[in-house]
Amino acid sequence: MIQQRLSALRKLLQQNGLAACIIPGNDPHASEYMAPHWMEMTWISGFLGETGTMVVTLEQALLWTDSRYYLQAETELEGSTIQLMRESDVDCPTIEQWLIATLPQNSTIGVNAEMYSVNAYNTLQQTLALGDIQVQAIDLIAPLWTENRPDIPQSILYEHKEEFTGESATSKIQRLREQLRENRCEAMVISALDEIGWLLNIRGKDVDYTPCLISYVVVEMDKCTIFVAPNKLDDAARAYLQRIDVCVQDYDQVFDYLKYIEASAIMYDGGKVNEALYEAINPAVKKV
Repeated sequence: MIQQRLSALRKLLQQNGLAACIIPGNDPHASEYMAPHWMEMTWISGFLGETGTMVVTLEQALLWTDSRYYLQAETELEGSTIQLMRESDVDCPTIEQWLIATLPQNSTIGVNAEMYSVNAYNTLQQTLALGDIQVQAIDLIAPLWTENRPDIPQSILYEHKEEFTGESATSKIQRLREQLRENRCEAMVISALDEIGWLLNIRGKDVDYTPCLISYVVVEMDKCTIFVAPNKLDDAARAYLQRIDVCVQDYDQVFDYLKYIEASAIMYDGGKVNEALYEAINPAVKKV
């Protein structure tokens, strides 16, 4: 099964003129624990550890992970032809070092920009540029993982009451807007699920071990919008969001929304907001 997936992935690499791709164990929200829908590294490798990054070239497949998972990875990768790279070892090259040493100059590698924070994507680009290797944003897993891929979780949004939070969502949003004014910004995009839960005083059951709800939020000076799947909202959830003056749009609409957002400057956390979101922001808007 793993070999069939690797073969299919290599065909896509060839079709797109790519020498390699990187598949990190991340999700679009920089979560510590992710929903199975985004476990692309596990799907392509068979490795079930929480930390790992796959690199696939036209001829090789490698998995980088740390010492906590060496024994597990050895067992789960056995017979797969995937080489284990023990990243905690002093003589183990980084992924960038290995790619620069292995790929021809002027090669291009593919990565899913939703799985990289803005900062991580920039660092990857800058480091690989030293070896004349370019990075292309492309989702290579979605066309392959079409059968038995878990859906994005659909738990119901519920209010985390002020008696437990100590502050209303309305107050928090207002304080955030004051910070935006001080930084001469008119909007902020938020993608980290725990931050969204804190800001709006909402909870969900989408992610193991954390009471989070998969969503995005864009706060503007006169509007706050949550981007969330409609079936996550029952009557009580809709009533609560209306009460705190939060608009609702579909989860996937955040990219189009940012494309046309009108603001002089928009704030974002480069360590958490993914590169695909960043690239979607209206180019006329200053990004801070």
